[in-house]
Amino acid sequence: MALLKTTQNPSATFRFDCFGLTHTGLVRDHNEDTYACVPDQHLWLVADGMGGHASGDFASRMLAEQSKRFERQQRLDQSIQLLEETFLQAHQLILDETARRPAATTIGSTLVSLFAWRDLAFVIWAGDSRAYRFRDRRMQRLTEDHSLVEELVRMGQLEASKAEEHPASNVVLNAVGIEDNLYFDLEYSRIHDQDLFLLCSDGLYKDLSDDSIEALLKEHADDLEQACSRLLEAALDAGGTDNCTVLLVKAEQVK
Repeated sequence: MALLKTTQNPSATFRFDCFGLTHTGLVRDHNEDTYACVPDQHLWLVADGMGGHASGDFASRMLAEQSKRFERQQRLDQSIQLLEETFLQAHQLILDETARRPAATTIGSTLVSLFAWRDLAFVIWAGDSRAYRFRDRRMQRLTEDHSLVEELVRMGQLEASKAEEHPASNVVLNAVGIEDNLYFDLEYSRIHDQDLFLLCSDGLYKDLSDDSIEALLKEHADDLEQACSRLLEAALDAGGTDNCTVLLVKAEQVK
C-alpha cells in the first residue's frame, strides 16, 4: 500500500453519521462477519471471517478490536502508516492463533475500511468485501475484489454479469491472516457534502445487484437506519445465501 508523503489543505470540514447491521443469513448457521465504528477517529470497517465457527469469528473480531485502538496522528502520512500497522497487527495475531491450532486450520478475514481525514476519504481493503459511494443519486464502486473471478473478468475470460454464478466465486486471493504476503489496496478521493459510503460483505452483493442496491439507497439515503434495514431485508428476501453486513457512513459538511 503506497503511503502519501504530503498532507492536504482542507477546503471543507465534515461530520459523519453511521449505522450498521449484520445478519447470519438464511443458509449459514453462524455469523462470521463483524463491523466496527470508531467515529472519534473517523474510521469504519467491515470484516468477513473465514474458516468456520470460532475461526472466522476470531479473525474478523481481531480486526474490529485492533481498529478500536487506532488513534489518528498529527500528519496524514503518519496516520495512514499507523492504520496499516494496526491491520498488520491483527494479521499477526491471527497467524499466531493459527499456529496454535491443528494443522490445516484456516483462519482469515477480508477487510474493507473507510478512513476520513479532513476532506479526504481513504478506502483500504484486502479481499472481496466492498466499498461503494452514493453521490448525486448515483452509486459508484470504490474497490476491486481480490478474488479469482475478478481476475478472470479483468483478463476477459469471464463476463462480469456471470461472476457471482461462477463455481469459483468464493475463492479469495488475498485476505488478512491467510498467508504471510498480505497486501492492502488503497484508493482515496475528495469528500462532497452528503456523500454516503456503503461498506459491505459479499453477502449483500451476491444476492443483490448493484442496480438494486442503488435503487434502495435512492429511496432511503436520508435515513441510515432505514437504508440498512431495507438493504438487509432485500438480501434476505433474495435468498440470504451468506452472512450479510451493511455499514453506512454519511458525510455532512460543517458550515
